[in-house]
Parts: sequence; structure tokens; C-alpha cells
Amino acid sequence: MMKMDFSGWCIMVLAACVAFPLRASDDGRAVLSSRARITVLTCTPGPDLYSIFGHSAIRVEDLQGDRMVDEVYNYGTFVFDDQFYYKFVKGHLDYTLSRTDFGTFQQEYLYTGRGITEQELRLDSADRQRLYDALIENYKPENRIYRYDYFFDNCSSRIGEIIRKSVSGDVRFTYVSAEPYTYRDAIDRYLVHMPWSDFGIDLALGIPCDEVMDRGQDMFLPDSLLKELNLATYRQRGLVSRPMEVIPQEFYPRAGTVGTPMQVMLLMLLVQVIAFRITSGRLLVTIVDRIILLLTGLAGLLLLFLWLGTDHHAAAWNLNLLWASPLNLIMAFLPASLLLRAGRRYFSWYAAALVILLGGWAFFPQNLHEALLPMVASLGWICLRLILAPRSSPIAEP
Repeated sequence: MMKMDFSGWCIMVLAACVAFPLRASDDGRAVLSSRARITVLTCTPGPDLYSIFGHSAIRVEDLQGDRMVDEVYNYGTFVFDDQFYYKFVKGHLDYTLSRTDFGTFQQEYLYTGRGITEQELRLDSADRQRLYDALIENYKPENRIYRYDYFFDNCSSRIGEIIRKSVSGDVRFTYVSAEPYTYRDAIDRYLVHMPWSDFGIDLALGIPCDEVMDRGQDMFLPDSLLKELNLATYRQRGLVSRPMEVIPQEFYPRAGTVGTPMQVMLLMLLVQVIAFRITSGRLLVTIVDRIILLLTGLAGLLLLFLWLGTDHHAAAWNLNLLWASPLNLIMAFLPASLLLRAGRRYFSWYAAALVILLGGWAFFPQNLHEALLPMVASLGWICLRLILAPRSSPIAEP
């Protein structure tokens, strides 16, 4: 064995201190000091649809211990690649738990004017360590990827779940809504300034979106998670400290200048009426009618695909299919003579479906968008004219 003098031992010890600067538990994990803080970060909405609901993350800060830590654990990271939209439509989008330092995390929010609010978890040292260990375990390559679901498994719901599961003390979420509150109600308030996004989301989501949420289920929204944490208890006391603003909010969503869905639907109905009056039901009205049938048929095909061809649970049992019939796509291209003969029976059944839709509008388990009323009226008028028209009517003549 080679002998080592005193200076050699000093160099070896110094090298070891540099290579292993942090205190660790028996299993090799870092041990937080008694001054460590674990906080929940809530970020305000951004300008894009994917950021309009805000964001949540967990911050671990330990500046007094043997290890200098200021990390953010973010369950809202995804890879934007060539297959992103396909995965999103199919409901196969995977999200990842990422870890970064707080300074890097806050840069994006400073740049876009989005605010950050921080709530410190008032946990004892043992529970802080358990939560930190759970985050480290989640961050392992084999654990960090999960299948994203916008209502039941996202960046905010995962935070509430990991707090509940990893903390040994009794954590209770006590908030109860004053009135029945559905998933659709929860997201609608974020889309007031984005009427077309609100319209599209309302079309795509079916009856499951109108289920009344149980206690704690609204934590899929960052603002709701903040509210739930404010009222939660931990060992007979408040779970979190008073929210503290880390970055002030400067960006506030504003409504665009493009016409609303209601305005566009009313305009479409007006064009249909004017075309009928000008042409006495000849070529132009046929073109307008066929465009309406084409658009509603394509919409129905998309809604049917979202229900039966994807993993989007909330898109199932969509009552918009009563007016957005995929068969309209066929009717839009039928020859005029065949449309009046063979299509008459279809339009009789279709008219009955529209009557059921209007009659049950206020009673259905699904909340339908009010901008659809002019569209339903337009489709009902097409049905009525084709049902009552004689077989030689000029309505469908080119």
C-alpha cells in the first residue's frame, strides 16, 4: 500500500467535501434542515389557450442547511413534437415532472407579465422530509412521466394528491361550494374573454363535464387549489400560511375584436333568409343550405370521433350530436332529386331530433351553448322546407 503524508490526507478530505457537499440520509437522499421551506406556487393565466387556466408548481427552498436548495418541481411539462396534436386529440398526451431552479422558473412569468403567489406548507420537519422524498421519487426517470388528463390528472391535481399521500399528519380539504358546481362551470369563468374557445370547448365536452364536483375535485384548476389550500387543515391548524405575492400580475386577458359565436350564427341565419327571399328558393338557397349541412356534418363527425375514437372521458355522451349529425355530410352532397325523395325520411327524423333538443334544452344533463340556438333554427328551417316541398320543388334545383 502506498503511504500518504499529512498533506495528502488533507487534499483527499478536501476533495471529498467538494464531491459530497450535502448531508444525506441512510438511503442517500438529501436531508432538509429545520429552516427548509416547501411552498406551493400559483401562477396567473397567460395569453394562450394552454395557459389560460394558470399553473401550479411546488418549490423546495433550503438556504440554511448543508445543501443550498431552491428547486421548483413542475408537473406541467410536455414535449412539443411532430405528434403533439395527434396525441392531444387522441387523449394520449404524456406530461413530465420537471425540476429547475426557482430563478429559471420565474423568468418566463416575469417576461409575460404573469403573477406568482406562494403559500408555505406549515408542516413539521418529518413531514417536510417525506414530501421532499416523494418529489425526489416522482422525479426518477421511471416515475416522472404520466398520462395527462385535464380534469383528473394534471399539474394542479397532482400537487394536492402528493401532499395528501406523503404527509403523515391528518390533512383535510374542507372547502364546500355554496351551490352545485360542475366541471363546465369551473372552466367557463376563464373563457369569458375567449368566446370562440369557450364555444369550441362547450361543443367538444359531453355530459361527464356537467357532473357536479365532489369535495376536492376542483383542484385541477390552480386558483381552486390555492383556495382549497387556504382552507385546508393539518393537525387541527391551517395547512398553509397566508398567500404571499412573489411576482405581481401585469398581464390581464382581454376580449378579442372578432365577432362572437352568437353573432356569427345569427349572421348565418340572416344570410339563409335573405338568400331564400332573393332567389325564391332556387340555386343560391341550395348552396347556403348545403354549406350548413356540410359544416354541421363535419362537426358531428368530429364529436363522434372524440367520443368513440379517443380516450377523452369528458367528450362522451355528447348531446350536441342531436343537431350535429354526421349524416348531414352525406346529405350535403346528394343530388337535388334524390335529396327530395330519399332524404325526406331522414329529414323527418332529423326534425324530430331538433324538436327534442329544443324541448329539453333547459332540462338536459348537458349545458348547451346558447349560440347554437340560431344554428338549430337554421337546420329546422331546412328540414321543414324539404319535408313540405313537393318533389318537383325548385328549392333543390340547380
